[in-house]
Amino acid sequence: MKNRLFILLLLGFTLLNAQNVKIDTVFVGKANAKEIKNYLKNRATVFIVVRHGEKEDNSKNPHLSEEGKKRAKNLAVLLKSVKIDEIYSSDFFRTKETLEPLAVDKKLKFKIYNPSKIPDFVKNDLIFNQSRNVISGHSNTNPVLLNEICKKSIYKDIPDNQFNDIFIVNVFKNREKIIIYHLLY
Repeated sequence: MKNRLFILLLLGFTLLNAQNVKIDTVFVGKANAKEIKNYLKNRATVFIVVRHGEKEDNSKNPHLSEEGKKRAKNLAVLLKSVKIDEIYSSDFFRTKETLEPLAVDKKLKFKIYNPSKIPDFVKNDLIFNQSRNVISGHSNTNPVLLNEICKKSIYKDIPDNQFNDIFIVNVFKNREKIIIYHLLY
């Protein structure tokens, strides 16, 4: 935990010196359904980026384990009072199953994206129009997605055994300013 906090502080210092775009990353800690709305800014386009829940096994396209299903339900509870406009998932069982309880609750259909073509996904599919979007991805693709949204190479792969990260990305005025809240759930 201390190493993670140090990395985030170092990252924050690096980001403050980034050219053109002001990016602030704030590590908030444990996600709380009552307070999660505080991290969604009204005049921003919001992307809530989550990694899929725990998987049954290490096969190519596994389903969620029982623990992963619990995490998916917890995510839906965390976002219950949040208006969501779009839900995006890669076309894998585990990413879709992670967002399934939320999609059912919000009566939304998944939009599928190709995790190997993230620059195209950000450029062609994501709309920066003050909408609120949830995106489910993978330990090696979520950092690529975050970097592409920020137009900076900041985030590194998430450890394969870590499933509890939520990044709430608030993008203001065509990426002139970005605030990212990092929570754990």
